[in-house]
Amino acid sequence: PFQLETSNYGTISATLGENSLVAMAYAGVIAFIIIAIIMILFYRLPGFVAVISLLGQMGLAIAAVSGYFPGIAGLILSIGMGVDCNVITAERIKEELKAGRTLDGALERGTKNSLSAIVDGNMTVIIVSIILMLVFGPANILSIIFGESTTGTIYSFGYTLLVGVIANFIMGVFCTRIMLRSVAGFKFLRKKWLFGGAKND
Repeated sequence: PFQLETSNYGTISATLGENSLVAMAYAGVIAFIIIAIIMILFYRLPGFVAVISLLGQMGLAIAAVSGYFPGIAGLILSIGMGVDCNVITAERIKEELKAGRTLDGALERGTKNSLSAIVDGNMTVIIVSIILMLVFGPANILSIIFGESTTGTIYSFGYTLLVGVIANFIMGVFCTRIMLRSVAGFKFLRKKWLFGGAKND
């Protein structure tokens, strides 16, 4: 019942999008380096292990979503969740060391006590990402309402977020714990202060 009139229109060259992608890649690398430095300074050896774990998580996520780069924001958010996962674990280990536990006891209790909080946070994100994929999937009624480009972008965001969180479970929960126990097996690294304890321990 009403007529639309074009008041103005514009075009954006493909190079603008390419420049944005390059800028985003640089920003991601710089942010990762800053995060790595902070993790190592604050959490010492667990921080270093966390950085290795995050690199593995990024590699897994990028390999899995190489055809879905519109949802790169989902990757970035999942990396943040990976950092959160490793921080929770490192903090729990520090708390156990401050309580006077042995190194092995602190690693055992710290990783065990952190698991419920990590699973809790990640499960809610998994549920949200699945809902995004189901509601904004390619063959969905919402693509008629919002347009295919919008639904495709939201779908890819949900997809990359889901893949990133799964990679977080693999690297941040499983592999980080194995690496921490492995490095604690080396005699020259069996110093409590390397794991967040007091310097004189």
